[in-house]
Amino acid sequence: MSDVARMFAALELVRRRLNKAIPTQQLSLLLAVAENPGITMPELCRLLDMPQGTVSRNVKMLSHYIDRSAQGVLRPRGYGLLRTQPDRHNPLALAVYLTGKGEALVQEIERILSDRRFRHGGAAVSAGQEVVARPVGLMH
Repeated sequence: MSDVARMFAALELVRRRLNKAIPTQQLSLLLAVAENPGITMPELCRLLDMPQGTVSRNVKMLSHYIDRSAQGVLRPRGYGLLRTQPDRHNPLALAVYLTGKGEALVQEIERILSDRRFRHGGAAVSAGQEVVARPVGLMH
């Protein structure tokens, strides 16, 4: 299988697991965090050449958070792939890490991209496969 076909299979895996219309900004951000665990939000802005608001919004969507409806009902949101915590060196900055779900998804992407024998439509991208990260409260 060609490199392009493996990349296509990996992208289809992500689209099936998360959201068929997931923005490429979110995919780039997820992979940047996978390559740079503990990267801070300002560092992500520089690395991805994105404004702070865009990075913050996408980190939030890739994380798990609680939203309050107009009626005051609390609802879980986000993909649960990232988590943030104060940076060790600068407590005013947030460091970003993959969660267990995020690590599992990235490992599967790496497996698809490295497996020369991988076939598109095989077990790795079948529709019936267990979901690693289910979007909560998001439109598909």
